[in-house]
Amino acid sequence: MKLVELELSGFRGFPKAQVFNLDADAIVVVGTNGNGKTSLLDGVLWALCGRVPRLAGDGQGVVSLYAESGQARAVLTLRDWAGKTLRITRSIAGDGSESRISVQTTNSILSGPAAEGELIKSIWEEAGMAADPQAALASVLTHSVYLQQDTLRQFIDSDSDQERFNSVGELFGSGRVTELQVALERAKKAWSTATNLRASELEMTQTTLASLEVRLRDLTARASSELPPIDGAIWSSWWQRCGEAGVKTAALEFASRDSSRAIDSAIKEIDSRRSAAERLLQTLHSIRVQLAAVKPTPPDEDLAKLRAELTARVDEIAALKSQVGVEQSRLAEFRRMQTELKQRDEQLRVLATMALKHMGEKCPVCGQDHDQEATIRHLNELLRAGSGSTTSEPDVARLNELLSAVAAKEKELGAIELAIGSAERSASDVANLRKSVFARLMEVGFGGQAGEAGLESVSAAVADTEKLSENLRSLQREGEEFALRLAQSALQASLVETRNEAERLRRILAEQRNVVASRNATGETAQRIIEGLREAAASVVERRLHEIAPRLQDIYSRMDPHPAFATVAFFSRVANKRGLLSTVVKDTMENKECPHPASVLSSSQVNALAVSVFLAFNLGIARPPLASLLLDDPLQSLDDVNLLGLVDLLRRTKDRRQLFVSTHDSRFARLLARKLRPSGANGRTIVIELEGWHRAGPFVEVREVKSDPVPHRLAAAS
Repeated sequence: MKLVELELSGFRGFPKAQVFNLDADAIVVVGTNGNGKTSLLDGVLWALCGRVPRLAGDGQGVVSLYAESGQARAVLTLRDWAGKTLRITRSIAGDGSESRISVQTTNSILSGPAAEGELIKSIWEEAGMAADPQAALASVLTHSVYLQQDTLRQFIDSDSDQERFNSVGELFGSGRVTELQVALERAKKAWSTATNLRASELEMTQTTLASLEVRLRDLTARASSELPPIDGAIWSSWWQRCGEAGVKTAALEFASRDSSRAIDSAIKEIDSRRSAAERLLQTLHSIRVQLAAVKPTPPDEDLAKLRAELTARVDEIAALKSQVGVEQSRLAEFRRMQTELKQRDEQLRVLATMALKHMGEKCPVCGQDHDQEATIRHLNELLRAGSGSTTSEPDVARLNELLSAVAAKEKELGAIELAIGSAERSASDVANLRKSVFARLMEVGFGGQAGEAGLESVSAAVADTEKLSENLRSLQREGEEFALRLAQSALQASLVETRNEAERLRRILAEQRNVVASRNATGETAQRIIEGLREAAASVVERRLHEIAPRLQDIYSRMDPHPAFATVAFFSRVANKRGLLSTVVKDTMENKECPHPASVLSSSQVNALAVSVFLAFNLGIARPPLASLLLDDPLQSLDDVNLLGLVDLLRRTKDRRQLFVSTHDSRFARLLARKLRPSGANGRTIVIELEGWHRAGPFVEVREVKSDPVPHRLAAAS
């Protein structure tokens, strides 16, 4: 199909309604930057697929801020080679809340999803099988019909190898195969996850079965020892004896389902009572030992006698100490008198010595006459008496006798005091022991009995408690025997149940193994299908690339962007389960190549390569969505030499594609108009001039380019 007419209203640079007649072989749009050239081309793209991929957002970005109705609207009319028309009307509100589409054909008017389906069917039927048909159509249009200025180099140096492969696959009809492959891969991943879950369940079942088989072997070994069955009479007798022993657990028939629980409860109660009886028995034994150790309290008269002796000894000691005091006073007086006599004799001796030294006819003291010889004699006698005098020792024998008597009495007094203290402590110990024994007797319920009566009562209680303990111990042994026999019966039932459960798990395990094996086989089949789809897609892409390779090389050579890297080729491959595609430039003279053109080509040369690839795709597709070629201002991307090659190429392409070229340069526009002018009366070339953009949009002037009135002639060389 070819473009016939486009009406834009509220769309980007066209706030007010503008109608463009595009029914021509070549349309040249000229206008300075910002006057709406790109908006005009975007209007074609948006009318066809409802989106402009390079613009962010959900479609609101196409609505002009100066739109009178607050919405964007585009009406695009197409016509096929048979003359049938298709009128597409698309609109969207400024807030993106309302998006509408209608398609008018020769026979009907459709809207909504039906209109989208009819549009896809008429433009690019292969996109109808895509998960997102509009996105698939937009991809085909932007890679083979509409070369956008903003995304000129994206295919060469921005897209990844995988994105490049997917885009080319969409062009060559393998997009659905790739989508199916991706969908199968997602499904296989989910299938593998579920299979792994089943495998985990299989492992859990195997583990459970292994554990169950171990338990089964253990139960089989334990169940091999047979015990005699329980006698009903013995069972009833045992429960009766338990009741007599104070056990409160209710009796049950041994065939009852709760008999094991009942006997376990009874055994626990018997064990508790037995432990209590043994503790009481130990207490009674201890009390009996204490009662046997209790001695009678010493009589009070013995203590009174000891206290009387104590008093007598104290009195005797006091009397003796009085006599000692008298004797000590006597001896002290005697010693005092001896001291005085000694002092007097010493004084007389001193006086006699001095008198003899100063003796004369007269007395040296009073100066009177005296008998000198008699005086000297008397003085010498005094000297002799003083030097030869001795002090007699007092008689202390009596005092020593008295002191010895006092010491003896004090020793007797200490012995009496010790005897009294021992008697008092013995009485206190006996009283404390009696009090402790009485308290323990009260604890065990024997009142305050002591002595022989208490000892007899305790001994009798010991015998009764020993009998009770032995009876409880016997009941416990018999109960445990009953419990063992009941357990043996339960063991047999558990053995049967475990065998049945093991058989059930074996059947489940076999089923799970079959399911896992089947799912693994299905997964392997799916993987083979996925690999086949991948290979098929890669084969389709590779074959179609091989078909358009000469055309690509021809276009690239005509533009001649680089003096050395003059050869270009596509290199497709499958790696990591993904199809990859790269553009390779080669220097065949030096046998060098580069899979990353941007690293060896200038920006303008990369742009020329991108234009060459785009044109090769447009011309290489057998049935493109539109039999048109839309170029958005290539002058801004190419230098003059490349541009001239492009113009020459476009001139040669005009007969095969409807050309729609925009430019900001009026000289280039005139060159395009001249080069793309109609070659005959049936051809048509128009020039759309956009000038002076304002809030209502640009001023639009359309003029038609006439064919060359002078026919071409071939001249033979002379």
